[in-house]
Amino acid sequence: MSLSYGHASFVQCEAEQLTLNLSARVFGAEVWAAIQAWFQTDVRASHWLSAPFRVMTAEEDVVDYPRWKQTGVDVLSWVIFHLLVPPGHTLVKLWQAIDWAAINRLCAPAYKNSQSGQRAWAPAQLFALLILFFVLPVPSECALLRMVAIVPLYRWFCGFGIFTTLPDHSTLHTFRKNIGLERFEAILTMVVLCCLEAGLIANELAHFDMTGVAASAHDWTPFERAVLLTQALLRYWELADKGETPDALLPEALPQLAAEVAIEVLDNKRLKKDSKAPSRVLKSVERWDRRQQEAKGQALWKMALEEAVQTLLVEDAGEEKKGEEPSSPQESKAQRRWLKETAQRLKDLLPHASGDLDARVGWVSNVLLRCGYWMGFLADGLHGVITAVGVVPLNVVQHTQMIPALDAHQERVGDYPKEVAADSAQDYYPVHQALDKRQIKSHIASREHQGRGEGLSSDHFTWDEEERLHCPSGKVMRPGKPRKDGKTPFKAEASDCASCSRKARCLPKGQQPDGPRLIHLEPAAHQRWLQNREHTHTEEYKEAQKKRFASEGLFGLAKRLYGADEMPYRSEPMNHIAGLMIGIAMDLALLARHGATA
Repeated sequence: MSLSYGHASFVQCEAEQLTLNLSARVFGAEVWAAIQAWFQTDVRASHWLSAPFRVMTAEEDVVDYPRWKQTGVDVLSWVIFHLLVPPGHTLVKLWQAIDWAAINRLCAPAYKNSQSGQRAWAPAQLFALLILFFVLPVPSECALLRMVAIVPLYRWFCGFGIFTTLPDHSTLHTFRKNIGLERFEAILTMVVLCCLEAGLIANELAHFDMTGVAASAHDWTPFERAVLLTQALLRYWELADKGETPDALLPEALPQLAAEVAIEVLDNKRLKKDSKAPSRVLKSVERWDRRQQEAKGQALWKMALEEAVQTLLVEDAGEEKKGEEPSSPQESKAQRRWLKETAQRLKDLLPHASGDLDARVGWVSNVLLRCGYWMGFLADGLHGVITAVGVVPLNVVQHTQMIPALDAHQERVGDYPKEVAADSAQDYYPVHQALDKRQIKSHIASREHQGRGEGLSSDHFTWDEEERLHCPSGKVMRPGKPRKDGKTPFKAEASDCASCSRKARCLPKGQQPDGPRLIHLEPAAHQRWLQNREHTHTEEYKEAQKKRFASEGLFGLAKRLYGADEMPYRSEPMNHIAGLMIGIAMDLALLARHGATA
């Protein structure tokens, strides 16, 4: 069959081949000259357009090196790439900034097909797909592959011809799972080292910040979490108090008490005000259990519940008891206290969302509660190169994350930065201790220490050279016996408070009207906090924080251009990989902008 078109072009379709005859007038003089040069010389062997098909599936002459699938590129693909892959495009520059052979070498140990078995998709090609997933971005990996299938530029970027069969989304999932977190960390290390060699890292001032990112899951309502927590409490009671005989009947009042405690521990104002909430929670417990019994298999929330309860039982069995033995749950007077302590521990172990069992609820600001993860970047202050990435559930306190990030930075760059700037979430004594030990000068915003009951806060209390605490009026306060939590009570003399002109402002409500003033402090931590608070008034601190505020634009950039407004995957390890990929993509963009290669 033969069909003719304008400009003396025609197509002929036969049993074994398709013949296209295109007139030179279709392309224009410059494009036609480029096509002639491509096909009439040996430039294809080194031309930038052929690079993905020469490099991404190349096999190295190494013993037991994996075998990659070889994707053929036909003549029509070359013509289309010539027409639709602009040499100055951002993705072309990004491709040229990546050492694809090094990606294959880093991932090769995860493959076992060097001698037999099917050829695998080259890691470089799958990594290129992941780069596109975070650079475009698209809503899902399925949508990504549909997009790549129809856009020649994306096919070229990943080393696929126009008519090449593409991997499916399950291949990407298997790739992420098999390659694992450590190798993605190694890829980030490779990129950071290239940034260092290109002069993009000064290692003088680093910035650390974290942002809350919503999970890709359905957040459970406070009521649903109360139901789950009530079920966990009842299950814990069965196993801990009944000798692991789930069929034994619970005391009649316990389920009602468990529901009340669950609501109290969740600290939701609306549920607390609803007097009928505990009874509604119990009805939902019965309904959830009934549905579970009728369903085939075990629900994910049920599996997570059992795992949380078993974790707590193991902890309790191995815990060394000191001092007074905890009250037995059989004693009715101790039931509420015992249940509340258990509920507090269970709350963080139980899932907070349906679809992502690792996501947790936490405050991302003073007013916003979200279910998801903290994503943290440690960035060098010169060009904003991200040298370490952390991803943890939102119920993890932020001040546990900066030091591991700095240690990861040191392993990659070879030394710690001389200075680090961070927000007040890092203003904790263990952080200051760790920074002092590593000889890193800190510029950390001061955290407020206002206690309960108003009164003058702890920043009004000072220390002298003999490490004696002075009250806001300068009087020495008498230390008491340190508590188990490390805090020491300091009490002012009653006569000093009685004659003090600042008494009304100084005394908290619980110590009004006459005092004496009592305050609990950890001496070393309070002294270090005051030292940091004083530092926040220096010009050096203000300059460092000004640069940090500018670097916080990294999160805005990550959310706007790299899909960091919501986690793409549904587990903590996979979302950690997502965070690393965002950091890698942003660093590669810097390398491409400065003409360097990773």
